[in-house]
Amino acid sequence: MTVDVLKVVAAQLIVWHHFSAYGPMADTMNLAWPALMEWLYRYARIAVQVFLVVGGYLAAQSVMNKPIKHPVVSIVKRYLRLVPFYILALALISLAVAVSRETIHANWLPNEPTAWQFLAHAFLAHDLLGFEALSSGAWYVAVDFQLYAFLILLCHALQTDNCKPLSIGIALLCIASMWQFNRVDELDIWAIYYFAAYGLGVLAAWAKRSTFDAQVFWITALLAVGALWFEFRTRLTLALVTAVWLVIKPKGLVHWTPMKRVVHRLSNSAYVLFLTHFGVIVLFSAMWNKSHFYDPDMAFALTSFAWLCCVGVGLFLHEKAEVPIHHWVSQKSKEVFLRFAH
Repeated sequence: MTVDVLKVVAAQLIVWHHFSAYGPMADTMNLAWPALMEWLYRYARIAVQVFLVVGGYLAAQSVMNKPIKHPVVSIVKRYLRLVPFYILALALISLAVAVSRETIHANWLPNEPTAWQFLAHAFLAHDLLGFEALSSGAWYVAVDFQLYAFLILLCHALQTDNCKPLSIGIALLCIASMWQFNRVDELDIWAIYYFAAYGLGVLAAWAKRSTFDAQVFWITALLAVGALWFEFRTRLTLALVTAVWLVIKPKGLVHWTPMKRVVHRLSNSAYVLFLTHFGVIVLFSAMWNKSHFYDPDMAFALTSFAWLCCVGVGLFLHEKAEVPIHHWVSQKSKEVFLRFAH
């Protein structure tokens, strides 16, 4: 339940960060509430660190005590989990951008995509190849895939009956990231830049497995404090606090109440919300420009309605598109893997 709450809160903060960063409604609201808009723009975006920690936490749970004999298969499965709906979301956003292009004249609107650009996105390599992003969430999908592939390769190389070498290897890379690589902004398209947060999530998941893993986590957390003393970073602070909370949170039975069910559904749809909300921002920005509104209160009301639409679209597409697509791709890929196995 704690993971669900973290994902839901972080997802909403990221959506509101993008509402503060893009579109004429943000410019209008900034006239009346500059401090609020500045906070959303500067600080709400670091909620992505929560996703990085939680991503590492969940990935570590999925591979814990499971030997990775075929790392390529595991990595391909992850790619097939992330990419099919991601491509659909990019297509929908590109359509929204196309119909809004005549109304929105701003540099935050992506240019018309080329075939090579779309292909680079499909292979999660657009940042590495220098292509403009087609959506605000595209970078995260690529980074998440890199991090997962990195983890799988480490598990394959270091995991034995004795889990200590793997835990130590993860900790050393996490420490190297927080002390050096995470301080180099030019590396923010590579997994090693984000491994400070992701690695803390991995170690947090394993901390309750044994006394040794708990010691590894707390030593790494202590060194994270040292890295913050050396060079303070708000994003690393949030990642550390999130990881510590995942370790110390009390473990109890989940009694499903209506509110907890709602939170769980919102958590499950967070990935879809993350991918699709930019398209909603584009469409509402076009509508604002066409309507010639100028009142900040109207801008806030319309932005709030657009936010609710983002949440609704996320829930709808998760249940009606992402889940069916995932089941279909999973079934087909399983058939292909079985053929190769024989």
